[in-house]
Amino acid sequence: MATFDSSGARTNYGPDTLEIVGLFLSLICISLMSLLFGRKTSATKFSSLNFARSLVVGLYTISWLFSLIAAILAQTNNFNPISCTVSNFMCILLYAGSKVLIYLFLIERVYVVTAIGVTRRNSPMFKFNIALLSPYIGIVTVAIIYRISFIDTGGECRFGILDQASIPLIAYDCFLNVWLTALFLRALVSSTSLLQGPTKSKLRMVAYRTFIGSVLSFVFSTANIASIVVFNGHERGVICLGLCTLDVTLNAITIHWVTSRGRNSKSEESDITRRSSRVAPQYGMTPVGPAKHVSALETHVSVSIESYVEEYHQLHIANKSFH
Repeated sequence: MATFDSSGARTNYGPDTLEIVGLFLSLICISLMSLLFGRKTSATKFSSLNFARSLVVGLYTISWLFSLIAAILAQTNNFNPISCTVSNFMCILLYAGSKVLIYLFLIERVYVVTAIGVTRRNSPMFKFNIALLSPYIGIVTVAIIYRISFIDTGGECRFGILDQASIPLIAYDCFLNVWLTALFLRALVSSTSLLQGPTKSKLRMVAYRTFIGSVLSFVFSTANIASIVVFNGHERGVICLGLCTLDVTLNAITIHWVTSRGRNSKSEESDITRRSSRVAPQYGMTPVGPAKHVSALETHVSVSIESYVEEYHQLHIANKSFH
């Protein structure tokens, strides 16, 4: 909060309540992201990261970086046009980067629960969903063109994007989230889905958790972008940085929950192994072995999808022969 003399010159400046709250929020988010990153990557070799796990690690990294930069800029952008402008660019670019990683993660999960046994290259749905991300490049470009940042008469930094960019952004975000959520819902309720097979206890949990995660991501992002639409580029910088920090952190926490192993995962794996061991020898098949050790970063789908397919086919054949 600044004070001015009779001529309008600033005499001193101290942080106000919003800036103090914003700083504590950023520090909490930085700590949370450090904790989640450590839990996910402990005892994990980065050289062994596959596509899905790389997306999760990338999301944690960009969320941590966003929180750190936001904490710095929020304390320096008042009476500082350069810092104010940089804050605007950072909000657009890093926030967009985190959203792309989240969308890629959700698209990967759609592929996992709907295209078992089909490579990504041969999956029309996977390629179509990836193509849906291409308009995001144009939307981010429009957001950069129609960005606005300025220092008001009180010395406070205000920035955002105008309606020409914010309305297409929220429309696209709503469409893509609803589309991906609908794909998970279809996989859960369809009677012909592969989730109805012997592996449904695992894959249905993957689809269910990701469905919930998709809904939560949609709610968080829509609320944040709605605030940008309401202020029409005149939102105070510390508020915009705080909301974006909270948005990316909540999304990262949601993805962490989505990729956490369920409580019953070990008992479900043992049950599948026992059923396979009883049925398979009767038909000259090799029983499905116990699940391999799963490192801290591995999730429901981090265990080889090929093992799910093997279990599905062996038990499916056995059940058909039995009947």
